[in-house]
Amino acid sequence: KVLGDCLRQQQKFDESEQMLRQAVEMQTTVNETAQTKAMTMYHLGECLRQQQKFDEAEQMFRQTLEIETTANVSAASRATTMWNLAVCLHHQQKYDEAEQMFRQNLEIETTA
Repeated sequence: KVLGDCLRQQQKFDESEQMLRQAVEMQTTVNETAQTKAMTMYHLGECLRQQQKFDEAEQMFRQTLEIETTANVSAASRATTMWNLAVCLHHQQKYDEAEQMFRQNLEIETTA
């Protein structure tokens, strides 16, 4: 996971995506904590978003948000995931859903 994120930070997106996908798969098979899995999935979503693979990034952020909500991850983390999901929705011209997600993000950010 850390290597995949490091590669993403260096804009080595193909390598990063591959590493992060492997990390998500491994974490599923070894029953990693929900928070750790959500973090890895979030980084994969970021990698996909930065490559403008918005449909794939959307799905990854949705899965991340579902885990974060179920695992009671911090509101700040959920808000960040919501914001990135909203950006992906906006890029796909899913404006109503993007607006809803931006509003939920703003609500969390202003109350946290």
